[in-house]
Amino acid sequence: MKKFFKFIRWFYPGLKIKRWISLFLIGIFLILISSTHLSKDTNFIFRIVYTVVFASGVICIIGGVAYLIKSFFDAIYPQKEKDLIDIIYEKRFLSKGPKIVAVGGGTGLSTVLEGLKGYTSNISAIVTVADEGGSSGRLREEFGILPPGDIRNCLVSLAEAPMLMRNLFQYRFEGGEGIKGHSFGNIFITALTEVTGSFKDAVKESSKVLAIRGKVLPSSLNNVRLRAEYMDGSVAEGEDKISTGEKLIKHIYIKPEDAKANPEAIEAIKDADIIILGPGSLFTSILPNLLIKEISEEITVKDTLKIYICNVMTQHGETDGFTAADHLEVILNHTTDNIINCCLVNAGRLDYSLLLRYSKEKSFPVIPDKNRLRMMGMKVIEDDLVSKVDYLRHDSDKTAKVIMHVYNEWKRRWIKSNKK
Repeated sequence: MKKFFKFIRWFYPGLKIKRWISLFLIGIFLILISSTHLSKDTNFIFRIVYTVVFASGVICIIGGVAYLIKSFFDAIYPQKEKDLIDIIYEKRFLSKGPKIVAVGGGTGLSTVLEGLKGYTSNISAIVTVADEGGSSGRLREEFGILPPGDIRNCLVSLAEAPMLMRNLFQYRFEGGEGIKGHSFGNIFITALTEVTGSFKDAVKESSKVLAIRGKVLPSSLNNVRLRAEYMDGSVAEGEDKISTGEKLIKHIYIKPEDAKANPEAIEAIKDADIIILGPGSLFTSILPNLLIKEISEEITVKDTLKIYICNVMTQHGETDGFTAADHLEVILNHTTDNIINCCLVNAGRLDYSLLLRYSKEKSFPVIPDKNRLRMMGMKVIEDDLVSKVDYLRHDSDKTAKVIMHVYNEWKRRWIKSNKK
């Protein structure tokens, strides 16, 4: 009896379903009537009439089905920001894309994620939790939570939610005592942490709100801090204090040194087809993740394509005067030799006016010393990766396209070698 009443509900007024079901049934009726007479009637005029009736039935069936699907789609997805074919493409085609793990933090990681989500929905962003500056630092200190800023940026980059929702998460309050300088997304994640009792759960719930394509995972659920040792022997503690001076960094450490990796991050690395490190701040965005021993060890033993995306420009206070090989050497000195097997460097032309602007901040182009990289055992990929608008940073679409090209080439060679 309950099943009968559930069936009846499909015919409630206002559902915009009955009319299209009726049209579909009319089509079936017309086809049955016309096909019966077509097989029997030999009169030319009647055969033409029944042929028209048959064609009308086919049109009714097609129209009924099409509009029934559209009615369901409009009810389930009322925003209508995308066509139905785009939704199907994303859910079906992108779900078959390669499993990508991107490791880092800051704007560099979120930029790459923005491009990669156009090729696959199997993305796992492993994000640093060592941030102590700005809004994230204040919330970390006041509420004792992990810093939400880099997590928020990655969530927004992978978001499928309407642009208004994405803009809301990135909105930064410019006034108000106590709230000035905070972004709405950071406050939202903090509030969810209080409600759910877990930062990990707060990130998952935020992912649902933004309908992200993939996963954003804190590299650790421990309260991690950075400590830097400089060439002159002095030290500094706290991510926000490391890259502010003129001193060259000799080594970076995390506290506690035995910080545990997020188990979900380890699982993502084990399943990965591609592992990407960078771009981003070398000492304060990329290395904090790799200094978690479980993460660096898992990446090292993983036999897959492991790409380091070198920064376009040096960063004052962290990588002054660094070439591409210098960046890579620092990573290898802090981890192991097999953690990377491919290095992606920019070969695109840099806008002169932007170069002048960056030079005032003591930031200069990273020289792609390819021969030295190859001597270090790297496969070097050189391409135009730079954005031409406002900033000298990676273009998300260009970078993602090159990554996928490199992966497809690597996959073909891997399949060929395994056949032998």
